[in-house]
Amino acid sequence: MLSLLRPGPLAAALVGLGCLLTHPAWAGSPHEAPTPRPFSQPAPLAQELRHKMQSPLVRELQVRLRHAKYLALYDVDDRYGLQTREAVRKFQKDHGLRPTGIVDQATWDRLLPRSHQPTAAELNNTDVGPWFTGPGQVGYMKELQHRLKQLGHYQGSVDGRYDAATQRAISGFRTAVGLPASPVMDERTWARLITKTRNPRYAQLFDQPPASTLTQELDPRCATGRVVCISWAQKKMSLVVDGRPLFTRVARFARPGWESERGEFRIWYMNSDTVSTIFGERTPMPYAIFYDKNVAIHYSDDFDQVGYEGGSHGCSQLNDYQTAKWLYEQVKVGDRVVVY
Repeated sequence: MLSLLRPGPLAAALVGLGCLLTHPAWAGSPHEAPTPRPFSQPAPLAQELRHKMQSPLVRELQVRLRHAKYLALYDVDDRYGLQTREAVRKFQKDHGLRPTGIVDQATWDRLLPRSHQPTAAELNNTDVGPWFTGPGQVGYMKELQHRLKQLGHYQGSVDGRYDAATQRAISGFRTAVGLPASPVMDERTWARLITKTRNPRYAQLFDQPPASTLTQELDPRCATGRVVCISWAQKKMSLVVDGRPLFTRVARFARPGWESERGEFRIWYMNSDTVSTIFGERTPMPYAIFYDKNVAIHYSDDFDQVGYEGGSHGCSQLNDYQTAKWLYEQVKVGDRVVVY
């Protein structure tokens, strides 16, 4: 799987949409950042690697390209397909090599210092990756507990707590789908879970809409109808109906050089399980609401973890999963978005 976009007429066209910077904060251990591993030293290449060949060395190549953020896969294999070839070409072009798509010694020598020696778990697609969304998000944990309960792995209350019962349920589900036991719900595990369960409605998890105490000075275009009103200057986002804000939240936008357009837009596509792959790595964009080409409103785990130290590649981000889920259910394709 290259994306978590659900099947549908637009899914194939939308694989890889996204606009996030990625700073995974929840990896391996649920509370600790992964220990950095040393980069590899240049070494002789056993054989040149090229399109259509099949070899265990291709699997290592794919892992290393993933380390270097040129190949947005979480499962690797022995086949040198088109996606691998294009990743090699981009790597070669970015590093001053002739973009042949063939991995020769010169390409290998450039790649190794930008990657780590693959582990057996990485090569066998059993490594525990970063959390899909951090366990500190109550909205996400409630949704996760509900999904695990649907399958009989969890019998406790849907309270959003990352407690021992929830950890056992995650680990039990992982082993049931052929993954190593771990209390981490990474993307590989989440992808399997969402195909076996239904997404609970907001009202099944929460009794009330998200609390809202902030205020936002609204653009005049937000005075009529249902509109998501986004202010770059105020760093805020509101859902407004006929001039009355239903909620206002802090928001984060593009880092310098990646600004998207201001103006009035219409929501053209929505997907609750979008994963960005267009910047060489996989970055979850839960509850994505697309309003300007590949620019979307969505929850950002990075925004939650590092705040305004990070930034997007154009998207408008929320730092609360519960709010993002609620907003997703309040709007529909065709509703307006005003960015000012």
